[in-house]
Amino acid sequence: MRITNRMLGQNVVRNINRNLEYMYRVQEQMSTGKRVNRPSDDPIVVARVLAFKTSIAANEQYKKNMEDAKGWIDASESALGMATDVLQRARELAVYGANGTMPDESMKALAAEVDQLIDELVQTANTSYGGRFVFGGSKTMDAPFSRAGSAVSYNGDTQDLNWEVAPKVTMAINVNGDATFMKVVDTNNDGKPDSIFSLLQKVHDALENGDNTAVSNTLGQFDQAIDHLLNIRATLGAKSNRLEMAMSRLDDTQIGLTTTMSKLEDVDLAETVMNYKNRENVYLASLATGAMVLQPSLLDYLR
Repeated sequence: MRITNRMLGQNVVRNINRNLEYMYRVQEQMSTGKRVNRPSDDPIVVARVLAFKTSIAANEQYKKNMEDAKGWIDASESALGMATDVLQRARELAVYGANGTMPDESMKALAAEVDQLIDELVQTANTSYGGRFVFGGSKTMDAPFSRAGSAVSYNGDTQDLNWEVAPKVTMAINVNGDATFMKVVDTNNDGKPDSIFSLLQKVHDALENGDNTAVSNTLGQFDQAIDHLLNIRATLGAKSNRLEMAMSRLDDTQIGLTTTMSKLEDVDLAETVMNYKNRENVYLASLATGAMVLQPSLLDYLR
């Protein structure tokens, strides 16, 4: 086969461009810090990196779900702590009122404070977190409790709010107001559980009427109501601790995934710099070689 000057020139240019492309790719790796920047660089590695990124993104969302769930649970537990304080204060007033030597004026003063405690408990039961009411069941946008005179009504439902905290793992993070406040203690001795608000109203009426015996009969019922709230708080605390451990475990998992992905995707900077210098030397050598190969032809003298 006859080698022409045109063939030599095309071959030199093609090799120079190929060496320039190699140098560009190594330079791109240095500038991005990534060993693979497109699927064609290494399809297998790119597929594995994409799988790791999908897992990391999913775990980040699960962590956000757990953080929101923990915030909701902690808000609920804090509200029940305040409700417990209200009941304990009401019980103290009931102990004072059970004393048969107290004058009527003092009994009415105690009744007035109990009335304020009812309002405080209604406000506590309407606690919200992030603009959503925590004790309304699935009806989180409207206040679940309202008071009209001596009656307190519940306007929520008994549905659970389930947060997905891991693949195919959900957790009920709410306690509905019906089970928490409305069906607690039998205040009328008829076998039907009444609300905490009914208990407070019963104490209020007994103090208002100066009936210290009726006031004394509520002390055991207060103990039942307080124990009821403490049991719910214990359950919420257990869920909060579980979420805390799950988030810690997820953080460890994220570190492991990120480390493995980095080993696949990220470059060794020192090695990459050496590769770049080698590619640069090859490119410069190809330029010098091309200049020697493309010697002047006869046409350079026909001017």
